[in-house]
Amino acid sequence: MAKRFIYKLKELTSRFIRGMDVDEFCAASKALKELFDSFAIIEHFDSILIVDCFNQIKISILKRERFTCGIMPCAEGFKELLAHFYEVMKEIYYYEIFGFFSTLVPPRHEYGVPVKCYCGCTLFWPLEPFLDKNGKVVYKKVIRFYNNDNIRPLCMTISKKPVILEGRDKCALTDEQIERIKSFVRKNKDIIRRHYKQELDSGDFLQAIKRRK
Repeated sequence: MAKRFIYKLKELTSRFIRGMDVDEFCAASKALKELFDSFAIIEHFDSILIVDCFNQIKISILKRERFTCGIMPCAEGFKELLAHFYEVMKEIYYYEIFGFFSTLVPPRHEYGVPVKCYCGCTLFWPLEPFLDKNGKVVYKKVIRFYNNDNIRPLCMTISKKPVILEGRDKCALTDEQIERIKSFVRKNKDIIRRHYKQELDSGDFLQAIKRRK
């Protein structure tokens, strides 16, 4: 059912972008929601497909924002449908995958980070999907950190020029706080990558960062 959901969501997103009439959209979205609600239960859905489902939901949201406008028929309905999928799946994702397979870098002076940051501690820690300038889906290794509202982690690429994938407009942190996180990533990207490759366990990872302060 999860694999079918991924396929059907991808299909609906593509059809919606090209243009659908109201009746066609209502029928397709109702069927997709019923399919999603039939398996997306925290107590039961513990498959690795959690990552694939959540990624496809995020990709559909990005494509809706990039390639559609608010005056399209059923634009609000599609936005609400994706929001429902996102809210349910993020609870499963952050509980089953994100929280379990990550190491917390606490906001302490010696680590140089202003807020809680999370690094992947296994190769299974998911890459983050986003759309490039041509609308193509690409995946990046990221470090996740909490926004000032503390609602959900944001993502920053682990690179020479770290970028917040969600966009600056969705981040409540100050410019100074963002620059401190970017500086932390640039300074420690080799250690972060070694941790991701499982060459360092969580304790060694934090000690290596602390020694480099």
